[in-house]
Amino acid sequence: VAVEPLRIADREFSSRLILGTGKFSSPEMMRDALEASGAELVTVALRRANLSGEKDPFANILEYIDQDNFLLLPNTSGAMNADEAVRLARLAAAAGLPKWIKLEIHPDPHYLLPDPVETLAAAEQLVKEDFTVLPYINADPVIAK
Repeated sequence: VAVEPLRIADREFSSRLILGTGKFSSPEMMRDALEASGAELVTVALRRANLSGEKDPFANILEYIDQDNFLLLPNTSGAMNADEAVRLARLAAAAGLPKWIKLEIHPDPHYLLPDPVETLAAAEQLVKEDFTVLPYINADPVIAK
């Protein structure tokens, strides 16, 4: 059975798997897992990406991701409101990362539940700035429209 490609914005992906870069014991293990997975989208928490240019193999995970084979999807994990999330997305774009963003806004870091109102506000602003936004929200068809 042929599977239709996943289409997001103007891109097509043969894999529907999106992998994160957290929770690996080493950057090498992350790299090997990404390569073995067949995924084409990789989320990167901006707080884990070293955008300063300093050489620290555990901080600069971007050196371990082949950007010819994976589309980097920066995420705004750690943002507590729309303003913080928009600021993080702009920082990622200014650092040369794609204008694709996994939008995450968690006002309570203990529970990590998304804030749908702040997420909508941030998404509206980022779309105006030509970002491709993949929001992390609960299943709410009213707000998702």
